[in-house]
Amino acid sequence: MRLSRLSLMAFVAQAVPIAGLGLPIVVYLPPFYADEMGLGLAAVGGIFMITRFFDVAVDPVFGLLADRCRTRFGRRKPWVAASLPILMLSVWMIFVPTGTVGGGYVLAWLLVMYVGWTFATISILAWSAELATDYDARTRVQGAYQAALMVGLIAVLVIPAAYELIGSPALRDKMRGVGWFIVVLLPVTFVLALTWVPETKVVEHGHIHWRAALAALVRSRPLRRLLLADLMVGLSSGVTGSLIVFVARDAFRLGDRSGVLMLIYFLIGCLAIPFWVWLSRRTEKHNALVWAQLYSVALMPLVLLVPAGDFWSALAVIALFGLPYASHRFLMKAMMADITDDDQATTGRMRAGLYYGLLAMTEKIGLALAVGITYPLLAWIGFRTGESNDASAIRGLMLLFVLLPAGLHVLAALVLWRFPLGRAAQRELRQRIEGGGVAQSAQ
Repeated sequence: MRLSRLSLMAFVAQAVPIAGLGLPIVVYLPPFYADEMGLGLAAVGGIFMITRFFDVAVDPVFGLLADRCRTRFGRRKPWVAASLPILMLSVWMIFVPTGTVGGGYVLAWLLVMYVGWTFATISILAWSAELATDYDARTRVQGAYQAALMVGLIAVLVIPAAYELIGSPALRDKMRGVGWFIVVLLPVTFVLALTWVPETKVVEHGHIHWRAALAALVRSRPLRRLLLADLMVGLSSGVTGSLIVFVARDAFRLGDRSGVLMLIYFLIGCLAIPFWVWLSRRTEKHNALVWAQLYSVALMPLVLLVPAGDFWSALAVIALFGLPYASHRFLMKAMMADITDDDQATTGRMRAGLYYGLLAMTEKIGLALAVGITYPLLAWIGFRTGESNDASAIRGLMLLFVLLPAGLHVLAALVLWRFPLGRAAQRELRQRIEGGGVAQSAQ
């Protein structure tokens, strides 16, 4: 199926409020609850790690359930519709808390929010894999979806930056603005996609016993390698995201201008998406990802050269770091769609929900570990929020910010090197699926 430009825009519009929700969970909400709400680094690190692992456990289970769902409205749309009221209520409670709240409040509403987020994100991703079946068409769909995500990220960053410019840097005010943004856009974009974009008829053949289906999952070499690479990159991004506020404020000594830096970071990442789409077509998706990892590693030492208080040097370095930001986020999703073809050719069943649940699981494990590891490490090296830190604590912050992500990018590049499922293999799989044949799993 080939989507029209209007249908594609309606589909990817759902990504805007989803992105507005995803970024603050990593960048703004932990310091908001740790610092301004007074819960402390250790408590907030534990809460966010617990809820992330809950989210991790729910994703593949939900994906498996959603793959088996059959209704006259489709098997993806009902779950997207069900997520809407859950997300709207929980986002408001998390982003606009009233008065003083405790750890139990944050934990409970984060759990509710993650249920709604899982319903929405896994269903939308599985839906996207079924909308396009060509190797490069999937890159186009996922690139457009990522561009919409970046628009949401940029919009969310404009809100804190605007508060900073008008002299209101408090995170409580910023989170209220972000909460309104998400709650208003969720119903508009979701209803647009549900009414405008069709679900595609999926070609499936016969029934497979659960043991055989599990064996196909375990034996899939492309799946194992992609999940491992995604874990590495997700952990790296999580470390960077969870520390950037402290780096900008305490190491770069730029006060509360972290929102402006992040805005430029994501703006450059959004503008670079067409380059990564082009590079993946000229080579292949996994090769483009390898280059993105190597670029990130080469840039890491530049962070250590930024003079304290020099806003423009910090801005230039952050802009360079933004170039590969979006690459793995949409290319890995496009690669996972190809892996579902490998599974479908082997089992006869389309299990995109399960496979995207697994992909979301590894990324979220990385993000959970990032906050759960880096915040206690900050406390261990003597770094304190809301206080003046000595040179030793700042040095520890910067080394953590540079060395850990660099090592993870190197590991991701090694895992993706010579990935076994490329353009030619995927197109052969599609021919066999559409012809009713059974292919051999990629090795």
